[in-house]
Amino acid sequence: MANCAVKIIEGNGYAEKIKLIFKRSTDITVGQDGDMQQRANILVTEVFDTELIGEGALSTFQHAHKVLLDKNSIVIPHSGIVWAQVIESSTVRGWNRIDPIRNSKRNNILVDTPISAKMCSGVATVHDLQLSQLPIDSFRRLTEPQEVCRFDWSGKSPLKLTETFSHQIRPIATGTAHAIFMWWDLNMDTDGQVVLSCAPVWEHPDVKLEAEKGRSVTELKEKIPWRDHWMQAVYYLSPEIPISTEEDVTLVTSHDEYSFAYHLDYSQSKVDNSNYQRPICDCFLHLAYSRTRIGQLNDSSRNAKYIQVLERKITPESICLCLSDGCLLGLAAAKLGAKKVIIYESNSLSRRAMETYVTANNLSETVQIITSKSELPPGNEVNLIFGEPNFVTSIVPWDNIYFWHLSSKYPENIARIPTSVTIKAIAVEFKDLYKIRAPLGICEGFDMAIFDKLVQSSSDISDNPIEAHPLWEYPARALSASFTITQFDFAKDINQQCGIKLSNIVPILMQGHCNGIALWVDWILDSTTEVTTGPIHDTNPGSDISWDPYTRQGVYLPRKTYPVTTNNSLVWSMNFSPLSGDVEFGFEIV
Repeated sequence: MANCAVKIIEGNGYAEKIKLIFKRSTDITVGQDGDMQQRANILVTEVFDTELIGEGALSTFQHAHKVLLDKNSIVIPHSGIVWAQVIESSTVRGWNRIDPIRNSKRNNILVDTPISAKMCSGVATVHDLQLSQLPIDSFRRLTEPQEVCRFDWSGKSPLKLTETFSHQIRPIATGTAHAIFMWWDLNMDTDGQVVLSCAPVWEHPDVKLEAEKGRSVTELKEKIPWRDHWMQAVYYLSPEIPISTEEDVTLVTSHDEYSFAYHLDYSQSKVDNSNYQRPICDCFLHLAYSRTRIGQLNDSSRNAKYIQVLERKITPESICLCLSDGCLLGLAAAKLGAKKVIIYESNSLSRRAMETYVTANNLSETVQIITSKSELPPGNEVNLIFGEPNFVTSIVPWDNIYFWHLSSKYPENIARIPTSVTIKAIAVEFKDLYKIRAPLGICEGFDMAIFDKLVQSSSDISDNPIEAHPLWEYPARALSASFTITQFDFAKDINQQCGIKLSNIVPILMQGHCNGIALWVDWILDSTTEVTTGPIHDTNPGSDISWDPYTRQGVYLPRKTYPVTTNNSLVWSMNFSPLSGDVEFGFEIV
């Protein structure tokens, strides 16, 4: 990167004005024989992340003031402010707490949540989200945003690596405090006239006055900057406490050198940091599964489809083999009356989480957990194969076709749920997501072509052309109809399949700019039931797409954006290797 920077500096005519030091700032020396002859009197730096301090900003600024800067130097940015807002939301809570699984009529609990999971504080890792894309009716704001922490980057006030702050807050609504929404502002100048804000749309200073006048959130989203390198953060509260507009609460904010933690209680006493420990997962669920997966386990409409199919299939003679990681629905099969359920869990953390569920639900006599493929039972000891499917090693949705590899050990006459999978796609115009791969070109007057070439050539070597993204966070409108690429029948033996090469042409049905192809899979559970990992409503060319929020879809981002009309078409190709399970796609606008 330093060599690339040298070339850019030279190419833009600044070789005589800009000196580049090939070091971390904390390794720079100052003096006659040092990297810098004298201390600087202006510092411009960007060492921030979604949590503001997660890239080591505190120690970086400390060192700069101690070693690299004169006193009273100009520092840009000048200061940082951290904001926190207490919210209630079953949607947000669903990414952290797993609810019981019920029968299809929802009048009986099939799989209850263990006490250890109910009481677990989760993990300390921040959950970063594009909160402006969260439906405004999916959460309730229980407090106004509270300034909880201020960092003086200028050096006039010392920066501390660890601090704890306490704020008495009067709630604006009564409810259960599930989580904290957090974001930050940077004051770029000493007077706070130039502010870079990462606030979500409902609190963003650029549009807050318009929001108060009743302008719709959809309109206001168009007016605030889009960023994927800095988002907003969610911190889950443990315990979740009820709060009321009748009583103040204490919001405790603490940070170490790299991260924040939050606690909420009614205590009026002086804050003792030893009373507030960072979240530590002891139920294994939060260690084994991503927050996307935890949200998926809580998706009641999705679960209901699986339960309905299991209710039709399970009999007292059912011996069910479950091929899926962390499959609580497999435990539901036992509660629905299966004679025996054998669960294949190759991941140690997932296995320990499942063991707590087996014990808590008194299923030790019915459920057996196996840990390796060598332990898979013979075909004459199984009469139903079940999976969601989901595996912790999967990245894109079709990686879960690993279920087909595992189930191919068994003859065709053994029933399978799901019976097959369909890979689908759609041509889209992303509002912003395409920017993560778009070349910089000219940036603030600097020609960055050398950098673009370096990044793109490196990407060609190391990056998969298909990335996984939670597309509910990234608005896109459809430019084509959704189309099927292929379907795989799980009753067939994958080891007997030849390599598959397919291609076809799809018409573009809406004028726009094609800058992406979105891909997903639909699991066919039986002849009447399917579960999608893609759009949750019908797609219409020209309209925005509503995506399943509990899956990361596959995304192909071309090297350039293609202006398209209804005279254009999308040519696609797919190669599938049954032995490796690799799926390769190609896309071209013609």
